[in-house]
Amino acid sequence: MCSSVSHAFVERFILTPFGHLVAGVQKRPVLFRSPRPGDRKNPKLQCWIDLNGKKMPVYAWEIVPAVESGKVIFRTSGERGGKQLDTTNARQAFMEFLKLGFYTHAQRGFFANHLLSKRPHITARLSKRFPEIIVDEAQDTNVWLLHLLRKLRKEGTQVTLVGDPDQCIYSFAMADAASLFSLRQEWQIPEKPLSKSFRCNDQIAIAVKSMGSNADFTGSGDPGSEARRSFVLRETTSSFQDGIGAFSQMLANAGIDPAKSAIICRANDHLESVRGQVNYINLSGKTKRLAESAFYRDCRKDYKAAFDGVEEVLRELIWDDKTWDAMDDAPDSKDAEKFRETLWQFVKNQHGLPPVSLNSEVWINTMKDRLATLISDLGVSPMLSVGKTIQKRGLEDSQLALPLFEEQKLFPNIRHDTIHQVKGESIDAVLVIGSAKFWNLVVSAVTAGENNEERRLAYVAMTRARHLLVLCLPKNHYDKCSKQWRNWGFAVAEFEK
Repeated sequence: MCSSVSHAFVERFILTPFGHLVAGVQKRPVLFRSPRPGDRKNPKLQCWIDLNGKKMPVYAWEIVPAVESGKVIFRTSGERGGKQLDTTNARQAFMEFLKLGFYTHAQRGFFANHLLSKRPHITARLSKRFPEIIVDEAQDTNVWLLHLLRKLRKEGTQVTLVGDPDQCIYSFAMADAASLFSLRQEWQIPEKPLSKSFRCNDQIAIAVKSMGSNADFTGSGDPGSEARRSFVLRETTSSFQDGIGAFSQMLANAGIDPAKSAIICRANDHLESVRGQVNYINLSGKTKRLAESAFYRDCRKDYKAAFDGVEEVLRELIWDDKTWDAMDDAPDSKDAEKFRETLWQFVKNQHGLPPVSLNSEVWINTMKDRLATLISDLGVSPMLSVGKTIQKRGLEDSQLALPLFEEQKLFPNIRHDTIHQVKGESIDAVLVIGSAKFWNLVVSAVTAGENNEERRLAYVAMTRARHLLVLCLPKNHYDKCSKQWRNWGFAVAEFEK
């Protein structure tokens, strides 16, 4: 199983059938989607932190269980700074959350371990049902899933780990690059290393080798052309136009179809700069989240993300237990199917969820009208008036006449994604974009022999390239470090502006 399958395993075989036993209730727990209007007013779902001299509530769905020095602790979410919470208060809020029948992505693994610790006979039954487990992408397995594997292995399950520590890029989700090495010692696992990459050619492998920890790393063969190798180029613009222009020329020189290439960005703000001009970023609250849903649909063709975003807003707007009970407890019921179908028709159609190409003022006014119609079509009533929810707050007057998102049309056949989105793929040609800070941290880590997150992200991005790899380096970083990149095996890209 891979990391995503591991989470599905936890939900299907542990939490859904047995999760209610821990909370002592009849309702089987489900993954929490979004807070309902009454949830924020429930004092049992709150614990408190001191933030800049002020007492601030932390809600149960923002609590993240973690392990520190072998002990369970509770922190706020990354958006709240990851601050440590009072263990007793946080645990009480968490348990109240479970009694209501909910858990979050961040709480799922802890919940499963807590359950199996209280009911060890379930672990024994699971081990008999799954006598052998193969974990792919094992370097991305977080601390709670590793504890779960330990429990199953102790009961007799044979566990095989397949992974590459250099590709551990989910530390924010409590994955640890050192976990494979520690488990190899703890479990006395025989190691069977692989050094040859069938994804990239020999020249790219030589250049990328410095990013990883495998000194024997080799490629799949001779590139056959000087145009098919690793390059660095000096970027002089904030919108990466030098790099994008050069990449287009280099694709032609290397004889690579643009449709089989990708621009890979370190951060989402770089991705948005490449894709076009973003104006909705200054909106706030539910209005911004609905605009993001429209962006996912129109620009990423990610209809699921668009659907989920709109549904989350509705869950906060509509206070009707029966509606969400039908969705969560009986997802195959006719009422639930009708609800989802109505929402899906709204999301997929530009006559429902307005397109991001509309001017901001027009989009906001249209969104108000259509959201009110949607809620009426769903047969429910909003907790708050839609007019008070969908507002232009955050936008300057000059932005109201601009499209929410103005798409960049320079290279429509080249895909644009973040590093996390392309992990596991093989792409004919790759242009990697990052800030000077990112590249500085990469060079510093490689020079010092450190294995930090930035170095691993760079390694993952670079090893996606099969025939052509181009690094777009901001001029201040390039001027300081270009010699180092050349020493590692990167050629300097020459192009005509």
